Amino acid sequence: MKVDMVMPQMGESIAEATILKWLKQPGEKVSKDEMILEISTDKVDSEIPSPAAGVLSEVLFNEGDVVPVKQKIATIDTEASAGAVAATPQPTPAAEPEPEPTPQPVTHAAPQPASNGHVGHPAEVSTSGKFYSPLVKSLASKHGISMAELDNIPGTGAGGRVTKDDFNAYIATRGGAPAATHAPAPQPTQVASQPPAVSAPQKARTELPAGTGWTPEGTKIVPMDNMRQAIANHMVMSKHTSPHVYSVQEVDVTNISKWRKAHQSEFVEKEGFKLSFTPFFLEAAVKGLVEFPEINASVNGNTVILKKHVNLGCAVALGTKGLIVPVIKRAEELNIVGIARQLNDLAERARSKKLLPDDVAGGTFTVTNPGVFGTMIGYPIINQPQLAILSLGAIKKRPLVINDAIAIREMVYLTLSYDHRVVDGALGGSYLAFVREYLENWDVNRSLY
Repeated sequence: MKVDMVMPQMGESIAEATILKWLKQPGEKVSKDEMILEISTDKVDSEIPSPAAGVLSEVLFNEGDVVPVKQKIATIDTEASAGAVAATPQPTPAAEPEPEPTPQPVTHAAPQPASNGHVGHPAEVSTSGKFYSPLVKSLASKHGISMAELDNIPGTGAGGRVTKDDFNAYIATRGGAPAATHAPAPQPTQVASQPPAVSAPQKARTELPAGTGWTPEGTKIVPMDNMRQAIANHMVMSKHTSPHVYSVQEVDVTNISKWRKAHQSEFVEKEGFKLSFTPFFLEAAVKGLVEFPEINASVNGNTVILKKHVNLGCAVALGTKGLIVPVIKRAEELNIVGIARQLNDLAERARSKKLLPDDVAGGTFTVTNPGVFGTMIGYPIINQPQLAILSLGAIKKRPLVINDAIAIREMVYLTLSYDHRVVDGALGGSYLAFVREYLENWDVNRSLY
């Protein structure tokens, strides 16, 4: 029996993905859930598992191809032996027997398929057999880096693949003499074919110290990667879609801080990681959504779609690369330990590119925590098609008047951004007040398990 493998949809707004690398080749045996290829979307890079055990009998797209979601990309033969299909040709183009020719001028690159996003160097694979993503090839073309020089850049990506960071690090430290032994003289036709906005870095490399990347005017052009472009488009769309309203509450979390310290050792011993403050806020947010289900919803035209379960999106920062929002499914069924486990698992897999398509789909409400970076108050943009997002500020000790006396308490600001098409100030304010009261009335005698 043959099982079709399709390009997964890594999030509700993702329409396509780029195949970075096939981890298995035609004719090789695969186990169910064994990682079979790496893909890159506008949100995150991920490894994709095999849907069945058998033999990878056919792959329909090459590394570097951009494929629409739900498009068939490979076939798994659950009955064939590895030997029966060992002769199946690999679709990735083999290197030409003769040396790679000098890169063609950009003006000759038009016949290449636009869907693959390939610009600059005409070859999919270098003469050394290395694969370069469309972004890296585009950067190489812009900086006048030949394929021979590109082959000498050490890569830190999967299988030694050169990433954007590897390329930029090389450019920043590129010396004049070593580079000259690999890079050909600048081709006037290439420079002339570039848009005026990107010709400055080429000129700057000849007028400024090598590797600075700055123009004489003091500017530098840094292209957005796919993730940053997707975030930008999604945020602009959200602002155009939802009239944002913001409410802020100041919350005393002193009792929670004491309870957390009292149970931290037991938690670490049993769970293997530290209990942060975030799960407390997530539990309170979920309890509030159960109390006010009108916020756990989305809009479709002139109708409101209420959601039975709370699928809690938790924004995870990926350093300077952007962010991803994995989802804790049916969070209303979990206690604080269960929420902490799910959050830790999703965050670890998000940062190691191990998230599965279902991990980032189906969110009904989002919590973001800029407080870990010291932010006191944030005003986040709603994650469409949801109706609201809760922002957590930094926890700080501040003087507070309690019964006409001044006390030092641990305080935090919570911000709720909500869609005024559905959520009015009364509903949004009531929800946020519920969350505040839930946190401030934390039972200090509550058991951990």
